[in-house]
Amino acid sequence: MNEELYLVAYKDIEQKEIDDALWLKAMSHAGGDKKRAKWSYVELRVDQMLRDPSLRHSVSKKVRKPTHQSGAFMMWFSLLFCFAAVSVAAVVDFGNLSLVLSNGFYFLDLPSLLIILPVAIFFGISATSWRSYGRCWTYTLGGAKLVSISEANSVARCLKVMGDVSLLMGIIGTFVGAIITLNYLQLGADLAPSIGIAVVTMFYGFLFKLLSYVAEQRVRNLYLN
Repeated sequence: MNEELYLVAYKDIEQKEIDDALWLKAMSHAGGDKKRAKWSYVELRVDQMLRDPSLRHSVSKKVRKPTHQSGAFMMWFSLLFCFAAVSVAAVVDFGNLSLVLSNGFYFLDLPSLLIILPVAIFFGISATSWRSYGRCWTYTLGGAKLVSISEANSVARCLKVMGDVSLLMGIIGTFVGAIITLNYLQLGADLAPSIGIAVVTMFYGFLFKLLSYVAEQRVRNLYLN
């Protein structure tokens, strides 16, 4: 029941249906800080509903928990759809309407992945904490939770750092590959495979940036906006 009351309080803020007296009290508790006041307002609003059964009954109709759960389902669906779309673009020959499964191997490169993923994760952890990194998965792929604004901010920051670092490391990795490739020009070697690997590194960077950006926006939409 308390979870439903918290969702009602969150919904009041989301739809700007705020009790003025409670908001002034929350602002006083938060020392004028609007972000902290929102959380204080939620606590005061829940306490108000717990003390007044008639008020609790009248606002119970405003609870729509499936909305938050459907967001988690849509997140999973979006991830699967994204990977499916990229896979189709990689292996389908649209000119001949045929599958070329071997093309998929051109997009697999372990060194490129190691350049981006571990670095992005460790920078995300160093900018926030191990706990915030762990919550990146539960906050993003799970249903709505009762969390503090500072926790949600930390998770959103971790996701943003990981996304930005992924993109930057993808660019750096591509430059490294280009420098090495250019040194083979004078040897007359076939440069096509090296160029392909260099571009794959940037592809990984953009892909992880996209996923991190969407995850960050979900956290912000659920807990911060």
